[in-house]
Amino acid sequence: MNQLSNFSGEFVDPEHEAEFQRCRFPESVNQVRLLLICSAILNSLFLISDWRFYGQPHFYVAVPARCAVVFFSLVCLWLNSRVSDFPAAQRVMLFWQATTAIGVGALVSSHSEIALFVVLMLPMIFFLVVPTRFRWTLISSMGCSLLLLAAYAFPNPPEKTITGLLMAVLMFNSALAIAVSRANRLRRLEWSAVQDQQSARQELARNRDILETIFEAVPVPLVVTTGKGEILRINKVATDFFGTPEDVKAVETIESLYVRPADRIAILERIREEGQIDGLETQLRRADGSIRDVIVSSRVAEVHGVSHIISSTLDITERKLVELHLAQLAMTDPLTGLANRSHFMAAADRAAKQAAGTTGRIAVLLLDVDDFKQVNDTAGHDAGDALLRAVASRLLASVRPNDVVARLGGDEFAVMLTGLHGEQDLPSILARMMAKLGEPFAHSGRSIVCRASIGASLFPDHAEQIQELMKCADIALYEAKARGRGRACTFEPSMLAAWEEEAGMISSAREAIASEELVPFYQPKVNLASGEIVGFEALLRWVRPDGEIIMPAAISAAFESPDLAQAISGLMIGGVLKDIRGWLDRGLDIGHVAINVSSADLRNESFVEQLLSSLCAAGVASSHIELEVTESVFLGRGAESVERSLRALSAAGISIALDDFGTGYASLSHLKQFPIDIIKIDQRFVRDLQDDPDDAAIVRAVLNLGYSLGIKTVAEGIETTAQADYLKMGGCHFGQGFLFSPAVPAAEVPGLFERARSWRQMKRVA
Repeated sequence: MNQLSNFSGEFVDPEHEAEFQRCRFPESVNQVRLLLICSAILNSLFLISDWRFYGQPHFYVAVPARCAVVFFSLVCLWLNSRVSDFPAAQRVMLFWQATTAIGVGALVSSHSEIALFVVLMLPMIFFLVVPTRFRWTLISSMGCSLLLLAAYAFPNPPEKTITGLLMAVLMFNSALAIAVSRANRLRRLEWSAVQDQQSARQELARNRDILETIFEAVPVPLVVTTGKGEILRINKVATDFFGTPEDVKAVETIESLYVRPADRIAILERIREEGQIDGLETQLRRADGSIRDVIVSSRVAEVHGVSHIISSTLDITERKLVELHLAQLAMTDPLTGLANRSHFMAAADRAAKQAAGTTGRIAVLLLDVDDFKQVNDTAGHDAGDALLRAVASRLLASVRPNDVVARLGGDEFAVMLTGLHGEQDLPSILARMMAKLGEPFAHSGRSIVCRASIGASLFPDHAEQIQELMKCADIALYEAKARGRGRACTFEPSMLAAWEEEAGMISSAREAIASEELVPFYQPKVNLASGEIVGFEALLRWVRPDGEIIMPAAISAAFESPDLAQAISGLMIGGVLKDIRGWLDRGLDIGHVAINVSSADLRNESFVEQLLSSLCAAGVASSHIELEVTESVFLGRGAESVERSLRALSAAGISIALDDFGTGYASLSHLKQFPIDIIKIDQRFVRDLQDDPDDAAIVRAVLNLGYSLGIKTVAEGIETTAQADYLKMGGCHFGQGFLFSPAVPAAEVPGLFERARSWRQMKRVA
């Protein structure tokens, strides 16, 4: 705060005092101009009045003095009009005071009736009217008083009154000095208060401008409302958001902008409870009628004791659209546009909860496109994709609007049927679906077979949990494939038992493969004419660590799995080659060892190279190996790969035997098309050879066929000498069975050659 002088009442700080004088300069100039004009006018009037003294000695003093005062008043008036700051104006005043005091001093020397009045009046005018600094006011007034007293007392001072007059002038000037000091203080205090008030107003105005600028510059819509919803203020962004200013003015209350008025009520309740609300998602209606998704945040502000609500609005419409798009992508298969697995499972779960406790049923269908890999391999992946899209559209055309169709991945689809009355509704739906799927399909001018296998399960008849329901449908799908594909099966409880049994087999097979407990046992093949061992068949056995021997039937399901079948073949081939190498090193003439291989092995393009490399690494000639295949390897997909593999193996010197001939999809064309060296007669025909004429006829036909084609024959399951003699007489070349020996571990194979000599002796004795 600026300090005031106790003596002068002026500011102690010169700069602040100068600022005060600068601010009052226009007022000071006007005051001086008025003073000078009054001085010139009054002294002119007094000049006229002084003509009454014409002819008296006082006339010759008064008239020149009056003229001088008037003249210098006019000069100072002219000078005052030229000044530009307070110091210059102050110099004009001091000049006027000096000339006026001298002139008036000449007047009072006449000791006229009013001379005493003038002695007191003029210093008072200098004190109270002339706007100079206090020190100059004091100097000029005191100087004027002394000058006037001296003039009044010269040349004949009135002895009776001079002393009193001197005391009166001194007291009068002291009083005036105090009055001027107080007036100075009051003026400066008033001026400081005004300045502070102006500064406060300016600061308030600046703050208001800043707040207004900020309010308008905030890049989100801001709306100020009363508690009743009346709109008081709205920034430019909000105007642009809601519509034109005219549109916004037409809105009476904020409630009319809410699509859901209950959201506005929720905002008010939250504000009453917590004083604010953040991140409320709602929808607002713009002036053009469009609806926008927004996030609203509101605060309460007190203005002049009245509560106002300030709300910001963040437009998230585009973000919501992006989120919706991403959600659709996350729940949609990009290739077909169908629901994906996550979407399907969620929809099925909702449908199950809705159907629970009602008489309604829902069905889950799992569908696999048959031979889809073959389409990809032969026609290309673009054709495969086109086929999947065609399946998707056909499934959609086969179901009702409330049903859900999904692609779970690869060539696997799922369908959820709702509003069913029971299992009796499924056959017609499945038939319609199979018919729709089976319609001709062409891609790039190429006809492609479109078939599928379907497994169906019903909620809650088969399962009450969606995961279990999917499992039941999967089991039914597996059954449909096992029955020949291109068909639909509905889940039955018996399927679960079979599926669990097969799953147990596969699990056991994986365990046996991992622990390398699958080993070959060897059953000899005997020349029926000479009784000599010509070779062996390697038969799979699972030997547990405790010595228990488990037959292949315990893991038969594993042979249907391409991966497991190849893993088992790998273990068997490795074990056989190791054993052959050991026997050869001991000098045993073992002939050959037959190994059963699957279609998965022969369709594996690296199988031939791996087998020949293993033979070379073990130092075993290809003539010691014979591969046994069943006619199932010639069927279905990949028959060309099977033929290439067999011909490559045959060219390498490996014999090919056709196992279980006549029990499967027997075709004489297989004997012509593929390099078959040996036909094996299945033991089911040999077992009842002497009692069943049909079996005997089949055996004779196969033997004659082999003889005609120049293919050697092997009979399996020979258990009696009579069976052996019958087969030998029919022209069968080799035999194997319990009559000669069951399958034995590799360590017992050398002993079989000793037993073979006894067989031959028995033959000679007989």
